Amino acid sequence: AVFPRPLVAATRAGMAPGTFGAWVAAARARPGRPTVISEEQLAAFLAGCPVGCLPVETDMVRRLERLGIPTLGDLVRLPEPALVAQFGQDGRDALAWASGRRIDPVRAWHRPRPIRVSLDFPSPAGQIDMLHGALDRLLERALSRPARRGRSIQTVRIEAALEGGGSWKTEAVLKEPTADRDRLAYLLRSRMALSPPTRAVLTLGLEFTRFGAPCTQNDLFDRTDITGRAAEGRTLTGGGIPGALRAAVRELKLRLGHSPLYRVVELDPWSRIPERRHALLNFDP
Repeated sequence: AVFPRPLVAATRAGMAPGTFGAWVAAARARPGRPTVISEEQLAAFLAGCPVGCLPVETDMVRRLERLGIPTLGDLVRLPEPALVAQFGQDGRDALAWASGRRIDPVRAWHRPRPIRVSLDFPSPAGQIDMLHGALDRLLERALSRPARRGRSIQTVRIEAALEGGGSWKTEAVLKEPTADRDRLAYLLRSRMALSPPTRAVLTLGLEFTRFGAPCTQNDLFDRTDITGRAAEGRTLTGGGIPGALRAAVRELKLRLGHSPLYRVVELDPWSRIPERRHALLNFDP
């Protein structure tokens, strides 16, 4: 393909270890002449770059320049405690970027295709228990798809073809993306209870439309402890407490003298008054 001259003139390419290094290399490259920086050259290359290339707030850049720190090389010569005292975590991050110690991985941007699954009922289903069972099966099928593995779910939609014609659908957006089937099922059941299908359902479909960050790291509330053994198959509600959570609570109690954690107990989930749906109880295993 032949690209227009204005596009070629505006295109710059750079290659260096990490997202920050690659971006700076591309910004300093000339059109048609890519800048390639090896890992051994990274620190020296960054030393001559202005502090304005740091991915931090503009106010921090202005303060650095007023303090007589125009380049990343000047920034690297400052002690880390002094930067943290002035700028907090941003100061520590800036020093790590400027020295080439922080290498954030470069990930290609892409929009994953939605994952869709559906289930046809042999006869119209109007009972909520039957719909819940079908919903659980659909979640298991969708979560087991190879295209979903390693990614969390942020937006999920369920829709249905109704007896006698017409359709029904509802959508849920998670504040914290997850790949936990029980959390997704609880959220979708709640949405279904708030706005149920108006007639019996012929076909029920489920779709993951947006995805969150990779979910390869175990969560503190995972049902397996840090050794990978099953936590006796019990949930927190049933009394089972993962070892990682017990250890975290013990550490907090040693530091604070009490457990600052609370657990959510379901009281009346269908109440119109939000305060009556759940209650907080002190969590001290």
